[in-house]
Amino acid sequence: MKTPSHRLSLPRLSLFFSLLLSVLIAPVALAAVNLSDTPLGRRVMVDYIVHFAYNLQWPVNAFDNHSAPFKVCLLGGDSLGETLAERFKNQRIDGRRVALERIDLKDILRARKCQIVVLGSMDRANLLKTLVTVEFFPVLTVSDAERFAVTGGMIEFADTNGEVALRMNKTMLEKAELKMGNSLFRLGRKME
Repeated sequence: MKTPSHRLSLPRLSLFFSLLLSVLIAPVALAAVNLSDTPLGRRVMVDYIVHFAYNLQWPVNAFDNHSAPFKVCLLGGDSLGETLAERFKNQRIDGRRVALERIDLKDILRARKCQIVVLGSMDRANLLKTLVTVEFFPVLTVSDAERFAVTGGMIEFADTNGEVALRMNKTMLEKAELKMGNSLFRLGRKME
């Protein structure tokens, strides 16, 4: 008695590997698209960052003196820089002028003097290093990096089926002594 042969012909084998490859690559390609990768996503993120700047309360010791600027710092990428600069141009937060700064990873300690740190594209090790550097300082950390809030970031922007979801790490917000109203937790926005 002969056992059936399960050999695939060359065209079928090629089709099989093509399908297998597309199944393996598709989730990675979809996961690689962050909100900050699209113009609309960048605008939505900047809208939220502006909202946070005006609606959170920083402790008095978050500033060097009464005339110190409100610093929004970019670390690990500059995809939001232009849009943030445009939105904060000539703006004041609690009477303080807004200063936008770009911080290099080699000068990471400067992030402790910022009120908001926007973390862009970087590897996981540098992301963790940054979060540890500002952990007990009154610095709001925001990013659209995957699993940012679980990793120790404060506010993660996530696109969930065309809607922006904010994933918040309340423990980290409390460690930084940042006060927020309940309205912050009700924020949500459709991507149109």
